[in-house]
Formats: sequence, C-alpha cells, structure tokens
Amino acid sequence: MKPTVNVLYLPGTNCQDETLRAFRDVGAEPRLRFVADVLDGSERLDDADILCVPGGFSFGDHLGGGSVASLLLKTRLADQFNACLTRPLLGICNGFQIALRAGCFGEGVALKVNAAGTFRNEPHARHVVEPGNESPWLTGLSGQTLAFPFAHGEGRFSHLPEATEGWQAALRYADGSELDGSQGGIAGITSADGLAFGLMNHPERAMNDEIRLAFFENGVRAAA
Repeated sequence: MKPTVNVLYLPGTNCQDETLRAFRDVGAEPRLRFVADVLDGSERLDDADILCVPGGFSFGDHLGGGSVASLLLKTRLADQFNACLTRPLLGICNGFQIALRAGCFGEGVALKVNAAGTFRNEPHARHVVEPGNESPWLTGLSGQTLAFPFAHGEGRFSHLPEATEGWQAALRYADGSELDGSQGGIAGITSADGLAFGLMNHPERAMNDEIRLAFFENGVRAAA
C-alpha cells in the first residue's frame, strides 16, 4: 500500500497543489485535509502516515505568520496534532511557521521578519544540507547544495543561546549568504528526533526534479 499523507489546507494556504504533486510523484497517496472538516470532526489530521503543512498565508498572517493556525493545533486539535508528532511531519514556509509556533522544535526559537523588513523572492537560492543531521528527511543528502526558490517575508530564524535541545540545524544558506538574516544562516531545522522537518523555502517549486523531490522521497520512504 502507498504511504498516505495529509496535507492541511487552511484559509490562505496557496502551495497545496505543488505539494500534493510532489508527494504523488514519489509514490505516496496525498489527501487534502480542510481545517474546517477537521474541526467539525468529519476528517482527521492523524489518520495518515505523514502530516504536511504547506506554504501560503494562513489566516492572512494576522498576529504573525502561522500564529492563528498554530493556536488551533495546540488547543482544539491538540490530541490529533500530538499523535502526528510520532511520525514524519513536514512544514514548508508558512507551514514551518505554524509547526514552530505549535512547539515542534522546542522553546526559545522564533521566525521573525526578514532583516530587510520585507518579502523577498530568489528563484535559485542555494541551501547546504547540514552534515551530521540524521533525520530521515535528509537521508543521503548530507553536505549537498540544493538550489530551490526562496520566497518569504517572515523567515529570519533566531534562538536563545540556551535553546538548542528541541531542534537541530538541517539547512543553511550557501556561502554565508544570509538572505533573510537568519542566525547562523539557518534555512531549515529538524526536531531533536528528526521526525519533524521545517524549512522556509520551497523545494516543491524547484525546476530540477531530483531536487524538487529529494525531501519528499525521503519522508515517504521513512513512512513506508
């Protein structure tokens, strides 16, 4: 049987089609889950092998990117969301903001407005996969440089000096190019156990299919 993926759709999500396609292209069975259906009990978040929260501007980024959606996951949907944390979870761009604010990566970490103070778009941003991170999402990619689109306005990663237990660096901007001003040039992180992977930029939009599908293929393989 194909591994199943629930792709959460929130008001303002706009990257669901590319994300569904990427999972489908690596042999998974992705299903779009509308948050309204999950809230009314007609659908569930936790009935799939993987949960993915894609990019966009959920709830218009009111109160900060991902704030409203993360509150729903921590309160009304807490039981289902906590069950999803025991299996692979992927948050892309706004989905990363949501996952981080929902507590997937511990305390003392934040995503702030880009250092330039505005949205920025770079179609071929170069990312280096962090050596030594053994997350299943990164299998076989250690040290590689992958180019895919940078497109966000609130992705400047920062953390308190003592806040290092809940996460590991997964991606850094190549050549020290801190496109959004992130601390340490960090462009993506995993949870301490490696199951949750969050990144600000968009591999699902990469022009090169090998790069476009690398993370998705790893996640699906791990779920299988």
